[in-house]
Amino acid sequence: MPVILRKLLACGLLLWASLHAMSGVAQERGLQSITSAEVARGDWQTMRAPADGWQPVSIPDFINGRWPGFDGVVWYRLQWEQADAEQPTALTLEYINMAGAVYVNGILVGRDANLVEPLSRAWKTPRFFVLEPPVLKAGHNTLLIRVSGLTTYGPGIGEVSVGAVDAARALYEHYLARRVDGLRFVFAVDATLGVFFIMLWLMRRREVAFGWYGLSTLIWLGWQANFIVTSTWPFASNHTWAVINACFLPLFAGTFTMFVLRFCERRWPRAEFAMWVGIALGIAFLLLLPAAQSDGYRVQLIIASGLLATAANVLLLVLAWRGKRIEPRVLSVVALLNVLAAVHDILTLQRIVFLANDYYADATAFANTLGIAAVLAWRYARNLDRIEHFNVKLQHDVDAARSELADNLQRQHEVEMTHARIGERLNLVRDLHDGLGGSLTGSIAAIEHAPQKLSVPYLLKLLRDLRDELRLIVDTSAYDPQSSGSFGEQLVPLRHRMTRLLDAKGVVCRWSPAGLDTLHLPSAQALDVLRFLQEALTNSLKHSGATEVDVAVQYETGVLTVAVTDNGSGVGAEPSTGAGMQSMQARARRLGGEFHIESAPGRTRVAIHNALAGRLPVR
Repeated sequence: MPVILRKLLACGLLLWASLHAMSGVAQERGLQSITSAEVARGDWQTMRAPADGWQPVSIPDFINGRWPGFDGVVWYRLQWEQADAEQPTALTLEYINMAGAVYVNGILVGRDANLVEPLSRAWKTPRFFVLEPPVLKAGHNTLLIRVSGLTTYGPGIGEVSVGAVDAARALYEHYLARRVDGLRFVFAVDATLGVFFIMLWLMRRREVAFGWYGLSTLIWLGWQANFIVTSTWPFASNHTWAVINACFLPLFAGTFTMFVLRFCERRWPRAEFAMWVGIALGIAFLLLLPAAQSDGYRVQLIIASGLLATAANVLLLVLAWRGKRIEPRVLSVVALLNVLAAVHDILTLQRIVFLANDYYADATAFANTLGIAAVLAWRYARNLDRIEHFNVKLQHDVDAARSELADNLQRQHEVEMTHARIGERLNLVRDLHDGLGGSLTGSIAAIEHAPQKLSVPYLLKLLRDLRDELRLIVDTSAYDPQSSGSFGEQLVPLRHRMTRLLDAKGVVCRWSPAGLDTLHLPSAQALDVLRFLQEALTNSLKHSGATEVDVAVQYETGVLTVAVTDNGSGVGAEPSTGAGMQSMQARARRLGGEFHIESAPGRTRVAIHNALAGRLPVR
């Protein structure tokens, strides 16, 4: 047997021994147990003991064994000899079932609130009285106990002891702890445990077994309340209370059976459906029966429910030891205790065994708590080990993935650097071909066509144009967008040269830059923007005959707008067919913008709208 099972069994045996050891210790401390008495039936309305009809009985006593089916009042007469009336003496009663009044030498020393229906539900409550003169007499003393009882609850009285006050109080406290405080403690534990497992199921819906366990525990509280509450509220009689209370037991048996099946990873749909149909019919039949016929059926329903719960515990034992999981085996120890308690309680309810008016099913709820706590502790420890091992493996996998990612990033960086160099070279080749190459070709063609007509100023102009083309390429190629410089700084040289050329021709040029200090462009994009401006301004200078030119270069919220407007003669009927216009359109596409041209005598505007939108990284 696993160590944890042996420890649980040892705890259970130790708890049982401690509960049954107190009475013997108390007897050895100077208490006298009164074990014989006389009993007679009385009347609901009278508070006087009958004059005749007394029969000898032994204490404890159960009325049902003598007068089966009797609901009414009985009187018990007990006697003892007191050597010294001046010596304080205490009287301890284990219980009076259901309600009662206590007289010593004809003097009332204590009574329950309601001695007729609805009776006070005092059947689990021990009594303690300190007796002194004139109540207590030297020599012969008579104790009368009036019991108002219902056959449903097994009316009668428990152990009766008289003697030293301290010893009697110790015995009373033992009775109180076992019959009242212990039940309240178990009730509180069950309530807490039921709410805990319901919340666990709500947070982890796959834990269906624990959801059923939490529900069964909360339903069990409805049945367990029968042993704790002291009044019939909110019902008018003990009969109604008993009927409603009995409905909880079959519901508990059903939910506990569902817990066993789910905990052992079993699903039996047909059997489960048949079980719930039977439970529903049994409860409905109990609620519909007339009061005169319901008591017998209610007892049978309680027995059937107990047998169902016992069968569920036996099933847990069988499934636990047929399988290999440790958790069901832990609970199988508790299941064995539940089976033993259920057998005892059924025999006690049927008055087959008259050991005492005690039921142990409520006490084994604490054993259930220990078992479930052990299961949770086992599961927590096992999951913690899994998490620790998973963390170690995860860290190893993360380190391996990080190393692989670093290698991949390094290779990707090298590839991107290679592509960038190739791209820069291609851009440089293209710009040399489009800009400087075109200028050289044009200059060579002019010289070859009429070399004898070339003047020095004309040659100087050709050389200056070639120099400007070369300087533009060098400036844009040397521009680093990752440095602290902005595109506005790169625009300065082109703005200076073009403004000087326009001024030399008598053309007024107005520049409107905005937001360029925050704009950083790669070399290829910067060159496209500058080439677009250069081409547009050159057209205004050479072909339009304009006297005023407005240049707008604006960057706002990630969008670049470039526009050149002049007051020249326009660009003709088909402005998009020229080589210059096609070049500007191509550069607008590479910048991701839209190329627009508006041409009319007195106003011509070429522009790129929405350039760079979503194409630049966030800095």
